[in-house]
Amino acid sequence: MLVTDTLVVIGLATISLGTIQEANGVQERTFWLRNAGQEAVALTQGYTSCGCTTIHFDKARQVKPGDSTAVILRFNPRGKGGEFEEVGTIVYQKTTDKGLQTTDNKSEVYSQKKVNMSLVGTCITSEETLLRQFPIRINDRLRLSTNRFDLGIMHIGESKERSVVLLHLPPKGGQEGASQERIPIRFTVDAKTPKGLQHIAHPIKVGKETVTIMLDVLVK
Repeated sequence: MLVTDTLVVIGLATISLGTIQEANGVQERTFWLRNAGQEAVALTQGYTSCGCTTIHFDKARQVKPGDSTAVILRFNPRGKGGEFEEVGTIVYQKTTDKGLQTTDNKSEVYSQKKVNMSLVGTCITSEETLLRQFPIRINDRLRLSTNRFDLGIMHIGESKERSVVLLHLPPKGGQEGASQERIPIRFTVDAKTPKGLQHIAHPIKVGKETVTIMLDVLVK
């Protein structure tokens, strides 16, 4: 028998933090969940989409029909430059006054349900974080996340794909209005590629400039 009760989010399931500064530290928002079903439920588990976000709730507390309970999401913006969307998930199942309902029927494992809530926004990082995330300077308005990849061991005919992230800085300086662009890099070992450890220069076009990405690969 499947659970027919449902936890619903009162108000917004997604809360926008707007534009925040990394230096402002942890951001916290409270979500309220209401039991809109006919049977009591308990919150049994919670997890998030990223280690930068934690979820806090009254675990295993019985939420009776019509009652509500609070769930708190805390987002740590350290090192999280640019746009973000962090999701918190609550797992719940029906319960009785004696505790969680259990069954010997393995097919009823699906009696657990989930409800999601999320924090979104844009984070402006400190200059120190920005330089750490995008250490390769192309010019005053462009920086790269890296200019070298270790592709490990590859064989003839094998392909691998990596990507670099390009940071576009606004013309007036600062970080507000900055954007990121992901540039894919694909390398295939062909019959002409010498065997052994190779350091291959892979040029990419960035605006009007050409940037060389070094690919370290051991060809066998």
